[in-house]
Amino acid sequence: MNSTPWHRDPDLPLHYYVMLPHASSARVLLVPEGHGWTLPHFMPDVTDFRRVRHINDHVRDQYNLESAVQQCIAHRYDADRGLQYRVYALDNRNPVLPPPNDGRWVGEEALDRLLLAMPEHRELIRHWLQEIATETIPELRAPWANAGWFDEASGWIQAQLERLHINMWGPMQQERAWAISCIMRIETSIGDVYFKAVPPFMVQEAVAMREVSRQYPELLPPPLATDAERGWMLMPDFGGDLLVRIPDVSRWEKALRMYAQMQVEQVGDVDDWLSRGIPDRRLHRMVQLTDPLITISTQILSGSRPGLSEEEVEGLHALPLKMKLLCANLAGYRIPQTLVHGDLGGNILVNGDRFIFFDWTDVCISHPFFEIATIMDTVYDGSALRHRHETEVRTRLRDAYLEPWTTFEPMERLVEAFELSKPLGALHQAMSYMWILMNVAESARWELESGLAMWLRSLLPTLPGN
Repeated sequence: MNSTPWHRDPDLPLHYYVMLPHASSARVLLVPEGHGWTLPHFMPDVTDFRRVRHINDHVRDQYNLESAVQQCIAHRYDADRGLQYRVYALDNRNPVLPPPNDGRWVGEEALDRLLLAMPEHRELIRHWLQEIATETIPELRAPWANAGWFDEASGWIQAQLERLHINMWGPMQQERAWAISCIMRIETSIGDVYFKAVPPFMVQEAVAMREVSRQYPELLPPPLATDAERGWMLMPDFGGDLLVRIPDVSRWEKALRMYAQMQVEQVGDVDDWLSRGIPDRRLHRMVQLTDPLITISTQILSGSRPGLSEEEVEGLHALPLKMKLLCANLAGYRIPQTLVHGDLGGNILVNGDRFIFFDWTDVCISHPFFEIATIMDTVYDGSALRHRHETEVRTRLRDAYLEPWTTFEPMERLVEAFELSKPLGALHQAMSYMWILMNVAESARWELESGLAMWLRSLLPTLPGN
Protein backbone atom coordinates (compact mmCIF):
# COMPACT_ATOMS: atom_id res chain seq x y z
CA MET A 1 0.00 0.00 0.00
CA ASN A 2 1.28 3.47 -0.86
CA SER A 3 1.09 6.28 1.64
CA THR A 4 2.20 9.86 2.01
CA PRO A 5 5.86 10.24 3.03
CA TRP A 6 4.64 12.42 5.88
CA HIS A 7 2.99 9.36 7.40
CA ARG A 8 5.11 7.16 9.59
CA ASP A 9 4.01 4.50 12.04
CA PRO A 10 6.34 4.85 15.04
CA ASP A 11 5.59 1.27 16.06
CA LEU A 12 7.03 -0.15 12.82
CA PRO A 13 10.70 -0.05 11.81
CA LEU A 14 11.42 2.30 8.92
CA HIS A 15 14.00 1.20 6.35
CA TYR A 16 15.71 3.36 3.75
CA TYR A 17 16.76 1.64 0.50
CA VAL A 18 19.16 3.41 -1.86
CA MET A 19 19.39 2.96 -5.61
CA LEU A 20 22.99 3.84 -6.47
CA PRO A 21 23.80 3.61 -10.20
CA HIS A 22 27.13 2.74 -11.76
CA ALA A 23 29.10 5.84 -12.76
CA SER A 24 29.14 5.06 -16.50
CA SER A 25 26.56 2.39 -17.35
CA ALA A 26 22.94 1.44 -16.67
CA ARG A 27 23.58 -0.74 -13.64
CA VAL A 28 22.75 -0.38 -9.95
CA LEU A 29 24.49 -1.61 -6.82
CA LEU A 30 22.95 -4.69 -5.18
CA VAL A 31 24.35 -6.35 -2.05
CA PRO A 32 23.85 -9.90 -0.76
CA GLU A 33 21.16 -10.59 1.84
CA GLY A 34 20.23 -14.07 2.96
CA HIS A 35 19.97 -16.24 -0.14
CA GLY A 36 19.27 -13.32 -2.42
CA TRP A 37 20.14 -9.72 -3.24
CA THR A 38 18.85 -6.36 -2.19
CA LEU A 39 19.34 -2.66 -2.62
CA PRO A 40 21.63 -1.32 0.12
CA HIS A 41 19.51 -0.32 3.11
CA PHE A 42 19.65 0.95 6.67
CA MET A 43 17.39 2.17 9.47
CA PRO A 44 17.63 5.97 9.75
CA ASP A 45 17.64 8.07 12.89
CA VAL A 46 16.27 11.01 10.87
CA THR A 47 12.81 10.28 9.43
CA ASP A 48 11.86 13.56 7.69
CA PHE A 49 11.91 12.34 4.08
CA ARG A 50 13.20 15.72 2.84
CA ARG A 51 16.37 15.57 4.93
CA VAL A 52 19.04 13.58 3.13
CA ARG A 53 22.49 14.25 4.52
CA HIS A 54 22.38 11.07 6.61
CA ILE A 55 21.72 9.05 3.45
CA ASN A 56 24.89 10.28 1.77
CA ASP A 57 26.80 9.81 5.03
CA HIS A 58 25.69 6.19 5.21
CA VAL A 59 26.76 5.47 1.61
CA ARG A 60 30.14 7.04 2.31
CA ASP A 61 30.69 5.22 5.61
CA GLN A 62 29.37 1.84 4.49
CA TYR A 63 30.54 1.68 0.88
CA ASN A 64 33.24 4.37 0.58
CA LEU A 65 31.27 6.06 -2.21
CA GLU A 66 30.29 9.70 -2.68
CA SER A 67 26.65 10.24 -3.59
CA ALA A 68 23.96 12.88 -3.87
CA VAL A 69 20.26 12.21 -3.35
CA GLN A 70 18.16 12.88 -6.43
CA GLN A 71 14.69 12.03 -5.13
CA CYS A 72 12.61 9.72 -2.98
CA ILE A 73 11.02 7.48 -5.58
CA ALA A 74 8.83 5.34 -3.32
CA HIS A 75 7.26 5.31 0.12
CA ARG A 76 5.53 2.12 1.22
CA TYR A 77 3.43 1.54 4.30
CA ASP A 78 1.53 -1.70 4.80
CA ALA A 79 0.27 -2.25 8.33
CA ASP A 80 -0.93 -5.79 7.53
CA ARG A 81 2.59 -6.86 6.55
CA GLY A 82 4.31 -4.76 9.19
CA LEU A 83 6.20 -3.08 6.35
CA GLN A 84 7.43 0.49 6.12
CA TYR A 85 10.20 1.78 3.88
CA ARG A 86 11.36 4.46 1.45
CA VAL A 87 13.49 4.12 -1.68
CA TYR A 88 15.85 6.90 -2.73
CA ALA A 89 17.52 7.34 -6.11
CA LEU A 90 21.08 8.60 -5.84
CA ASP A 91 23.63 10.16 -8.15
CA ASN A 92 26.98 8.33 -8.09
CA ARG A 93 29.71 10.97 -7.87
CA ASN A 94 32.67 8.59 -8.17
CA PRO A 95 34.87 7.35 -10.98
CA VAL A 96 34.30 3.74 -12.01
CA LEU A 97 35.10 1.54 -9.03
CA PRO A 98 34.79 -2.17 -8.23
CA PRO A 99 31.53 -2.97 -6.40
CA PRO A 100 32.03 -2.54 -2.64
CA ASN A 101 31.34 -5.01 0.18
CA ASP A 102 30.69 -8.11 -1.94
CA GLY A 103 28.15 -6.15 -3.94
CA ARG A 104 27.41 -6.37 -7.65
CA TRP A 105 26.71 -3.81 -10.35
CA VAL A 106 23.54 -5.24 -11.90
CA GLY A 107 21.96 -4.33 -15.24
CA GLU A 108 18.42 -4.98 -16.45
CA GLU A 109 19.20 -8.33 -18.06
CA ALA A 110 20.96 -9.72 -14.97
CA LEU A 111 18.24 -8.32 -12.71
CA ASP A 112 15.69 -10.77 -14.12
CA ARG A 113 17.86 -13.74 -13.10
CA LEU A 114 18.45 -12.69 -9.49
CA LEU A 115 16.47 -13.63 -6.41
CA LEU A 116 15.57 -10.40 -4.64
CA ALA A 117 14.97 -10.20 -0.90
CA MET A 118 12.32 -7.57 -1.74
CA PRO A 119 10.70 -8.81 -4.99
CA GLU A 120 8.56 -5.65 -5.25
CA HIS A 121 11.73 -3.63 -5.84
CA ARG A 122 12.32 -5.33 -9.17
CA GLU A 123 10.02 -3.02 -11.13
CA LEU A 124 11.35 0.08 -9.37
CA ILE A 125 14.91 -0.91 -10.30
CA ARG A 126 13.95 -1.87 -13.85
CA HIS A 127 12.20 1.45 -14.43
CA TRP A 128 15.18 3.42 -13.13
CA LEU A 129 17.65 1.40 -15.24
CA GLN A 130 15.57 2.05 -18.36
CA GLU A 131 15.62 5.77 -17.67
CA ILE A 132 19.40 5.69 -17.30
CA ALA A 133 19.88 3.62 -20.46
CA THR A 134 17.60 5.77 -22.62
CA GLU A 135 18.50 9.07 -20.93
CA THR A 136 14.78 9.70 -20.68
CA ILE A 137 13.93 12.69 -18.52
CA PRO A 138 10.28 12.72 -17.42
CA GLU A 139 8.49 15.99 -17.96
CA LEU A 140 8.49 18.31 -14.93
CA ARG A 141 11.10 16.29 -13.03
CA ALA A 142 13.08 18.42 -10.56
CA PRO A 143 16.45 19.37 -12.12
CA TRP A 144 18.50 17.82 -9.28
CA ALA A 145 16.96 14.41 -10.05
CA ASN A 146 18.89 14.34 -13.32
CA ALA A 147 22.39 12.97 -13.83
CA GLY A 148 25.10 15.61 -13.96
CA TRP A 149 23.12 18.32 -12.20
CA PHE A 150 25.21 18.23 -9.03
CA ASP A 151 28.43 18.72 -10.96
CA GLU A 152 26.93 21.76 -12.69
CA ALA A 153 25.60 23.23 -9.44
CA SER A 154 28.86 22.56 -7.60
CA GLY A 155 30.82 24.34 -10.32
CA TRP A 156 28.56 27.39 -10.03
CA ILE A 157 28.89 27.45 -6.23
CA GLN A 158 32.69 27.28 -6.40
CA ALA A 159 32.81 30.03 -9.03
CA GLN A 160 30.64 32.35 -6.91
CA LEU A 161 32.72 31.74 -3.78
CA GLU A 162 35.92 32.47 -5.70
CA ARG A 163 34.39 35.66 -7.12
CA LEU A 164 33.52 36.79 -3.60
CA HIS A 165 36.97 35.76 -2.24
CA ILE A 166 35.37 33.27 0.13
CA ASN A 167 37.40 30.15 0.90
CA MET A 168 35.81 26.73 1.20
CA TRP A 169 36.84 25.00 4.41
CA GLY A 170 35.00 21.75 3.87
CA PRO A 171 33.07 19.68 1.31
CA MET A 172 29.59 20.55 0.14
CA GLN A 173 27.00 18.75 2.23
CA GLN A 174 23.60 18.05 0.74
CA GLU A 175 21.02 18.75 3.45
CA ARG A 176 17.63 18.48 1.74
CA ALA A 177 16.12 17.20 -1.50
CA TRP A 178 12.49 16.83 -2.48
CA ALA A 179 10.13 17.95 -5.23
CA ILE A 180 10.47 21.70 -4.65
CA SER A 181 13.97 22.32 -3.33
CA CYS A 182 17.50 21.05 -2.99
CA ILE A 183 19.71 22.60 -0.30
CA MET A 184 23.45 22.25 0.24
CA ARG A 185 25.62 23.59 3.05
CA ILE A 186 29.24 24.65 2.65
CA GLU A 187 31.63 25.47 5.49
CA THR A 188 33.60 28.57 4.48
CA SER A 189 35.87 31.34 5.77
CA ILE A 190 32.77 33.47 6.56
CA GLY A 191 30.88 30.64 8.27
CA ASP A 192 28.30 28.29 6.80
CA VAL A 193 26.96 29.22 3.37
CA TYR A 194 23.80 27.68 1.93
CA PHE A 195 22.93 26.91 -1.68
CA LYS A 196 19.28 26.52 -2.58
CA ALA A 197 17.82 25.39 -5.89
CA VAL A 198 14.13 25.37 -6.81
CA PRO A 199 12.31 23.96 -9.87
CA PRO A 200 11.69 26.19 -12.92
CA PHE A 201 8.17 27.18 -11.90
CA MET A 202 9.49 28.63 -8.61
CA VAL A 203 12.36 30.74 -9.86
CA GLN A 204 10.50 33.84 -8.64
CA GLU A 205 11.87 33.09 -5.15
CA ALA A 206 15.31 34.34 -6.16
CA VAL A 207 13.70 37.45 -7.66
CA ALA A 208 11.72 38.13 -4.48
CA MET A 209 14.58 37.53 -2.07
CA ARG A 210 16.96 39.70 -4.05
CA GLU A 211 14.49 42.61 -4.21
CA VAL A 212 13.15 42.34 -0.65
CA SER A 213 16.71 42.23 0.71
CA ARG A 214 17.60 45.27 -1.38
CA GLN A 215 14.72 47.32 -0.03
CA TYR A 216 14.66 45.85 3.49
CA PRO A 217 18.12 44.53 4.43
CA GLU A 218 17.05 44.68 8.07
CA LEU A 219 14.36 42.05 7.32
CA LEU A 220 16.34 39.80 4.98
CA PRO A 221 20.13 39.68 4.46
CA PRO A 222 20.97 39.89 0.75
CA PRO A 223 21.91 36.68 -1.05
CA LEU A 224 25.59 36.28 -1.84
CA ALA A 225 24.71 35.34 -5.41
CA THR A 226 21.63 34.46 -7.45
CA ASP A 227 20.87 32.93 -10.81
CA ALA A 228 17.19 33.79 -11.23
CA GLU A 229 16.92 31.97 -14.55
CA ARG A 230 17.90 28.66 -12.96
CA GLY A 231 16.38 29.39 -9.54
CA TRP A 232 19.72 29.18 -7.73
CA MET A 233 20.70 31.15 -4.64
CA LEU A 234 23.78 31.27 -2.45
CA MET A 235 23.02 32.65 1.00
CA PRO A 236 24.85 33.33 4.26
CA ASP A 237 23.80 31.56 7.43
CA PHE A 238 21.04 33.80 8.81
CA GLY A 239 21.59 32.52 12.36
CA GLY A 240 19.12 32.91 15.20
CA ASP A 241 16.20 30.77 16.33
CA LEU A 242 12.78 30.18 14.83
CA LEU A 243 10.08 32.50 16.13
CA VAL A 244 7.76 29.53 16.70
CA ARG A 245 10.12 28.41 19.47
CA ILE A 246 10.03 31.78 21.26
CA PRO A 247 7.43 31.98 24.08
CA ASP A 248 7.56 35.79 24.34
CA VAL A 249 4.29 37.17 22.87
CA SER A 250 5.78 40.65 22.49
CA ARG A 251 8.41 39.30 20.07
CA TRP A 252 5.64 37.85 17.91
CA GLU A 253 3.74 41.13 18.02
CA LYS A 254 6.78 43.10 16.93
CA ALA A 255 7.58 40.69 14.08
CA LEU A 256 4.02 40.74 12.72
CA ARG A 257 3.81 44.53 12.98
CA MET A 258 7.09 44.97 11.09
CA TYR A 259 6.05 42.54 8.40
CA ALA A 260 2.65 44.19 7.94
CA GLN A 261 4.33 47.57 7.60
CA MET A 262 6.50 46.20 4.80
CA GLN A 263 3.38 44.89 3.05
CA VAL A 264 1.70 48.29 3.36
CA GLU A 265 4.71 49.93 1.73
CA GLN A 266 4.63 47.43 -1.14
CA VAL A 267 1.04 48.21 -2.12
CA GLY A 268 2.20 50.72 -4.73
CA ASP A 269 4.62 48.23 -6.32
CA VAL A 270 2.15 45.45 -7.13
CA ASP A 271 2.35 45.97 -10.90
CA ASP A 272 6.14 45.92 -10.73
CA TRP A 273 6.11 42.64 -8.81
CA LEU A 274 3.70 41.08 -11.30
CA SER A 275 5.93 42.18 -14.19
CA ARG A 276 8.81 40.32 -12.50
CA GLY A 277 6.86 37.04 -12.67
CA ILE A 278 5.45 36.95 -9.15
CA PRO A 279 2.24 34.83 -9.29
CA ASP A 280 -1.10 36.64 -9.28
CA ARG A 281 -3.50 35.33 -6.63
CA ARG A 282 -5.55 38.44 -6.08
CA LEU A 283 -9.18 38.00 -5.15
CA HIS A 284 -10.49 38.13 -8.72
CA ARG A 285 -8.01 35.39 -9.71
CA MET A 286 -9.08 33.28 -6.75
CA VAL A 287 -12.66 33.49 -7.97
CA GLN A 288 -11.49 32.23 -11.37
CA LEU A 289 -9.40 29.44 -9.85
CA THR A 290 -11.87 28.08 -7.30
CA ASP A 291 -13.86 25.79 -9.65
CA PRO A 292 -10.74 24.26 -11.28
CA LEU A 293 -9.16 23.79 -7.84
CA ILE A 294 -12.09 21.77 -6.52
CA THR A 295 -12.56 19.76 -9.71
CA ILE A 296 -8.90 18.80 -10.22
CA SER A 297 -7.94 18.32 -6.58
CA THR A 298 -10.89 16.06 -5.79
CA GLN A 299 -10.01 13.96 -8.85
CA ILE A 300 -6.43 13.59 -7.62
CA LEU A 301 -7.28 12.93 -3.98
CA SER A 302 -10.52 10.96 -4.24
CA GLY A 303 -10.15 7.56 -2.61
CA SER A 304 -6.38 7.76 -2.19
CA ARG A 305 -4.41 7.83 0.99
CA PRO A 306 -4.16 10.47 2.44
CA GLY A 307 -6.92 11.56 0.12
CA LEU A 308 -10.55 12.44 0.52
CA SER A 309 -13.56 10.33 1.39
CA GLU A 310 -16.68 10.32 -0.81
CA GLU A 311 -18.42 12.46 1.78
CA GLU A 312 -15.58 14.99 1.79
CA VAL A 313 -15.54 15.15 -2.01
CA GLU A 314 -19.27 15.78 -2.04
CA GLY A 315 -18.86 18.54 0.52
CA LEU A 316 -16.06 20.22 -1.40
CA HIS A 317 -18.15 20.38 -4.56
CA ALA A 318 -20.59 22.57 -2.62
CA LEU A 319 -17.83 25.07 -1.73
CA PRO A 320 -17.19 27.23 -4.82
CA LEU A 321 -20.26 29.46 -4.55
CA LYS A 322 -19.59 30.20 -0.86
CA MET A 323 -15.92 30.91 -1.51
CA LYS A 324 -16.74 33.27 -4.37
CA LEU A 325 -19.21 35.16 -2.18
CA LEU A 326 -16.57 35.48 0.54
CA CYS A 327 -14.12 36.87 -2.01
CA ALA A 328 -16.70 39.43 -3.11
CA ASN A 329 -17.42 40.42 0.50
CA LEU A 330 -13.73 40.73 1.37
CA ALA A 331 -13.16 42.88 -1.74
CA GLY A 332 -15.73 45.31 -0.31
CA TYR A 333 -13.22 46.47 2.31
CA ARG A 334 -10.66 49.13 1.35
CA ILE A 335 -7.71 46.83 2.00
CA PRO A 336 -5.31 46.76 -0.94
CA GLN A 337 -3.71 43.57 -2.14
CA THR A 338 0.05 43.39 -1.96
CA LEU A 339 3.15 41.20 -1.65
CA VAL A 340 2.42 37.99 0.26
CA HIS A 341 5.10 35.59 1.49
CA GLY A 342 2.70 32.66 1.36
CA ASP A 343 4.35 30.46 4.01
CA LEU A 344 5.36 32.93 6.66
CA GLY A 345 4.64 31.18 9.92
CA GLY A 346 7.53 28.76 10.16
CA ASN A 347 9.97 30.97 8.26
CA ILE A 348 10.68 33.82 10.69
CA LEU A 349 14.01 33.84 12.52
CA VAL A 350 14.85 35.82 15.64
CA ASN A 351 18.47 36.92 15.84
CA GLY A 352 18.97 39.25 18.80
CA ASP A 353 16.66 42.22 18.21
CA ARG A 354 16.36 41.37 14.54
CA PHE A 355 13.67 39.45 12.66
CA ILE A 356 14.51 37.68 9.41
CA PHE A 357 11.77 36.64 6.99
CA PHE A 358 13.16 33.90 4.76
CA ASP A 359 12.13 31.13 2.33
CA TRP A 360 10.01 33.01 -0.23
CA THR A 361 9.18 29.97 -2.37
CA ASP A 362 5.41 30.61 -2.19
CA VAL A 363 5.56 34.37 -2.81
CA CYS A 364 2.63 35.90 -4.67
CA ILE A 365 0.40 38.97 -4.92
CA SER A 366 -2.76 38.43 -2.91
CA HIS A 367 -4.82 39.67 0.00
CA PRO A 368 -2.47 40.41 2.91
CA PHE A 369 -4.71 38.97 5.61
CA PHE A 370 -4.25 35.45 4.26
CA GLU A 371 -0.79 35.63 5.80
CA ILE A 372 -1.95 36.12 9.38
CA ALA A 373 -5.01 33.88 8.99
CA THR A 374 -2.87 30.86 8.17
CA ILE A 375 -0.37 31.70 10.92
CA MET A 376 -3.18 31.67 13.47
CA ASP A 377 -4.73 28.48 12.09
CA THR A 378 -1.59 26.37 11.84
CA VAL A 379 1.66 27.77 13.19
CA TYR A 380 0.27 29.15 16.42
CA ASP A 381 -1.16 25.77 17.40
CA GLY A 382 2.26 24.15 17.22
CA SER A 383 4.28 27.04 18.64
CA ALA A 384 5.77 27.87 22.01
CA LEU A 385 2.75 30.12 22.63
CA ARG A 386 0.28 27.26 22.63
CA HIS A 387 -1.99 27.08 25.70
CA ARG A 388 -0.89 30.55 26.90
CA HIS A 389 -4.24 32.33 27.48
CA GLU A 390 -5.22 31.41 23.94
CA THR A 391 -7.98 33.96 23.30
CA GLU A 392 -5.95 36.86 24.67
CA VAL A 393 -2.80 35.88 22.77
CA ARG A 394 -4.61 35.37 19.48
CA THR A 395 -6.24 38.79 19.85
CA ARG A 396 -2.90 40.44 20.57
CA LEU A 397 -1.25 38.85 17.54
CA ARG A 398 -4.16 39.74 15.29
CA ASP A 399 -4.22 43.37 16.43
CA ALA A 400 -0.44 43.75 16.10
CA TYR A 401 -0.66 42.66 12.48
CA LEU A 402 -3.73 44.77 11.72
CA GLU A 403 -2.43 47.99 13.26
CA PRO A 404 -0.42 49.17 10.19
CA TRP A 405 -3.51 48.62 8.02
CA THR A 406 -5.52 51.29 9.89
CA THR A 407 -4.25 53.61 7.16
CA PHE A 408 -6.97 52.05 4.98
CA GLU A 409 -9.79 51.07 7.36
CA PRO A 410 -10.60 51.59 11.07
CA MET A 411 -9.65 48.72 13.37
CA GLU A 412 -13.26 47.59 13.77
CA ARG A 413 -13.63 46.99 10.04
CA LEU A 414 -10.17 45.42 9.82
CA VAL A 415 -11.24 42.86 12.42
CA GLU A 416 -14.37 42.11 10.37
CA ALA A 417 -12.25 41.63 7.25
CA PHE A 418 -9.83 39.42 9.15
CA GLU A 419 -12.66 37.10 10.22
CA LEU A 420 -13.85 36.94 6.60
CA SER A 421 -10.34 36.11 5.44
CA LYS A 422 -9.90 32.98 7.57
CA PRO A 423 -11.54 30.42 5.25
CA LEU A 424 -10.14 32.23 2.23
CA GLY A 425 -6.67 31.92 3.74
CA ALA A 426 -7.13 28.16 3.73
CA LEU A 427 -8.44 28.33 0.14
CA HIS A 428 -5.35 30.34 -0.81
CA GLN A 429 -3.08 27.68 0.71
CA ALA A 430 -4.96 24.93 -1.17
CA MET A 431 -4.46 26.88 -4.41
CA SER A 432 -0.75 27.16 -3.68
CA TYR A 433 -0.49 23.40 -3.15
CA MET A 434 -2.54 22.72 -6.28
CA TRP A 435 -0.25 25.00 -8.32
CA ILE A 436 2.77 23.07 -7.06
CA LEU A 437 1.16 19.67 -7.71
CA MET A 438 0.38 20.59 -11.31
CA ASN A 439 3.99 21.63 -11.90
CA VAL A 440 5.90 18.70 -10.44
CA ALA A 441 6.38 15.30 -12.02
CA GLU A 442 3.50 12.92 -11.37
CA SER A 443 5.86 10.56 -9.56
CA ALA A 444 6.57 13.29 -6.98
CA ARG A 445 3.01 14.42 -6.33
CA TRP A 446 2.58 12.08 -3.39
CA GLU A 447 5.10 14.27 -1.52
CA LEU A 448 2.55 17.11 -1.48
CA GLU A 449 -0.90 15.55 -1.64
CA SER A 450 -1.30 15.43 2.14
CA GLY A 451 -0.83 19.20 2.38
CA LEU A 452 -3.51 19.82 -0.24
CA ALA A 453 -5.89 17.41 1.50
CA MET A 454 -5.30 19.12 4.86
CA TRP A 455 -6.20 22.59 3.57
CA LEU A 456 -9.24 21.35 1.65
CA ARG A 457 -10.55 19.53 4.73
CA SER A 458 -10.15 22.71 6.77
CA LEU A 459 -12.67 24.38 4.42
CA LEU A 460 -15.46 21.87 5.07
CA PRO A 461 -16.55 23.32 8.44
CA THR A 462 -17.32 26.62 6.66
CA LEU A 463 -20.23 25.03 4.80
CA PRO A 464 -23.76 25.76 6.02
CA GLY A 465 -24.87 23.22 8.59
CA ASN A 466 -21.32 22.34 9.71
